[in-house]
Amino acid sequence: MHSWTSYFVRLSILPLFIASIPAAVAAPRSLIPAESQVTFVVKEMGVPFPGKFTRFDAIIDIDSANPEKSNASVRIDIGTLTTGNEEADVLAQGPDWLDKTRAPFATFKSTSLREISKDRFEAKGSLSIRNVSRELTIPISTSEQPGGKTTITSEFILKRKDFAIGGGIWNQPGVVAEEIPVKVRFTLAPGAAAKSTTTGTR
Repeated sequence: MHSWTSYFVRLSILPLFIASIPAAVAAPRSLIPAESQVTFVVKEMGVPFPGKFTRFDAIIDIDSANPEKSNASVRIDIGTLTTGNEEADVLAQGPDWLDKTRAPFATFKSTSLREISKDRFEAKGSLSIRNVSRELTIPISTSEQPGGKTTITSEFILKRKDFAIGGGIWNQPGVVAEEIPVKVRFTLAPGAAAKSTTTGTR
């Protein structure tokens, strides 16, 4: 049994991580969709259900000399949510969940980035889902790859109640887990690239 909740919930989290990417790299880079992914897992009645999103836009500005001054803006198209189940996708975009009609996009805008140690950072920003904004801090790690590519990864938890995601029976104890684990892996192309990128992974 598929859970609409698991799918759109993850979608919400996604923007948040992507936005932090910019600060971690030395210069503006374009994202390589085929080598990037954002995955989420929502538990319904204790059973895990995975999902992903397919498209987002990002505008990235990086100050290589002062990473803390870097900034990023990310927008996710709620209508591109995919779960592998058409009925679940429709329900996930409905008013009780991501509410595509009144909130067609989930967005993230970074406010600062702090270096914790070599190749490890902490990004702060504002995540908006269902037109509800919350401040969020997430960890990110960077790794240089052959050919000049850079890989950025992050794992964090998103709480449904912070954005009023899900309602009715879904909020009853033991039905849908409150915490949604999110894992992100992005691969950036080598060298400088356009500051505006669009991904389309499926």
